[in-house]
Amino acid sequence: MAGVRREMSAPRQPILVDTSLWVRYFQPTGWEELKEELARLLDQGSLLTCWVVKAELLVGARNAGAFDRLSESLHALDEVPLTPEVWQGAAQLGHRLRLKGFSVPLPDLLIAQAAAAAHAELWHADAHFDRIAEVSRLKARSFLEKPDS
Repeated sequence: MAGVRREMSAPRQPILVDTSLWVRYFQPTGWEELKEELARLLDQGSLLTCWVVKAELLVGARNAGAFDRLSESLHALDEVPLTPEVWQGAAQLGHRLRLKGFSVPLPDLLIAQAAAAAHAELWHADAHFDRIAEVSRLKARSFLEKPDS
């Protein structure tokens, strides 16, 4: 991600990438189509992040050098601010889900609300976001592997 140039105009709808996909992006093997698509979108400047995703990724850095390199790379992405409205929306989402009998971790609620606030599509591999999309205006694209029918 470091040194990404934004030469092409961004598509109509930005994309916020969840930690669950970035982890796959950084794996040395596998997920090649996803990696190619994310690399293309990085080049276009189409990807967003928020501090929840950044923090989750940085916590997993292997050492101080990796932390610094990853932090610098993530700094290149446009960031959705976690405003009081985003926090309030996340709390409302969590409450709505709880009333339906579902518990969703606060980081996922914040990521979903940040994507919705930015009018961005959320790309993920986390079933919590599919559940959130059922009760909110979140537009999400799941990369979870579907079981065979």
